[in-house]
Amino acid sequence: MEVRYINKKEEVDFLKISAASFIWKFDAEVDTGTKVPVLGAFNDGKLIAGIEMYDFRVNYCGNVVNAIIASGVCSLPESRRMGGIRAIFDEIGRTAIENDWVLGFLHPFSIEYYGQFGYSNLNRMFSVKVPFEKLKSIPRSTDVVLYTGEQFDDLSAVHEKCAMTENLMGLREEKKHFCDTPLEEADYTYLHYNEAGEADGYVRFTVKRPDDLIVDDLYVLTPEALKGIVGFLRNYDGIVKNLIVKKQYQGSPFSCLTDRIDGVRYDYDGVAAGRIYNLKKLLEINDYPEKYGKFRVRCIDNFEQNNGVFEVEYQNGKATVTKTDGEYDICLTATAAAKLMLSGEGYTASTAAFIDGVTINGNADDFFRAFPYRVTRFVDSKWSE
Repeated sequence: MEVRYINKKEEVDFLKISAASFIWKFDAEVDTGTKVPVLGAFNDGKLIAGIEMYDFRVNYCGNVVNAIIASGVCSLPESRRMGGIRAIFDEIGRTAIENDWVLGFLHPFSIEYYGQFGYSNLNRMFSVKVPFEKLKSIPRSTDVVLYTGEQFDDLSAVHEKCAMTENLMGLREEKKHFCDTPLEEADYTYLHYNEAGEADGYVRFTVKRPDDLIVDDLYVLTPEALKGIVGFLRNYDGIVKNLIVKKQYQGSPFSCLTDRIDGVRYDYDGVAAGRIYNLKKLLEINDYPEKYGKFRVRCIDNFEQNNGVFEVEYQNGKATVTKTDGEYDICLTATAAAKLMLSGEGYTASTAAFIDGVTINGNADDFFRAFPYRVTRFVDSKWSE
């Protein structure tokens, strides 16, 4: 099995595989090429599987790290179970260090399926649906500016500030991450500015008449920005009935606001999955307690850089990390390591014992203190292409 990036001539072949895999209509006049690099698997010279590769940068404990997003994972139906997808993921892990990929992310159709490649489900998100009539206590506002591309620096800056407050949140450093043609796309982004003229929040939404205004992105730095944006969205209550805000978590700014309002509905809004591709670097940049602690974690991984025992000694928020051998306090499969270190759910020895792939060998309290509950939200962008 050969694994390599496909060339320009092979892009249409990948799109045909994607069409056959996901059962969408292939149009030879429209589907002429891919927008991002595709890592493909070839059997006897024939492309049988591929994965779209998106480079991304995310916040981990106040550090910006490089990550890879796997998307469009597909294989020829008649070539499935030949190991094409596994070979591609093996290549991603093998080249992770040279590409400086610390983490990997994807949106799984099956958590169990991607678990075999070391991915674990991260934060489960929900959408919040509230009738506009229930938002009358929030004053209407026009304190916003429509994004048309000219305000990119403001929009990117406020997004980065918000990203650094939520673990695993990605940065959006290029114009391609935002829609600057709202009339053509019917997809609107508005910036909120404070009294000093500084951007302190933004919202991106579409309208589905006659029922819903749907917010895909809502990021705010202050309560005033949240109320200003919601007050602005109230101006659409003449054409739709409900406000739906997606990608929320318990304790997110909007969910805190709606906790005080009757008639709110919460619905499951999907889950992302993550994987650690450079465990040593992740352990080095983790935010540790001030109090002294020491633990040894063994990771069972098919990638050499992650497989083995790592000794971590920490104090005053920092740590020294040494790859070693011998005894350990806790043993984790690659999938379990992603769950405990990336999800932000704040496990303890008693709760982690129920997770597949976790074996506690002695006192691992210092390990669990190093990975407490953290506000965590991985989201990529509709406009990443």
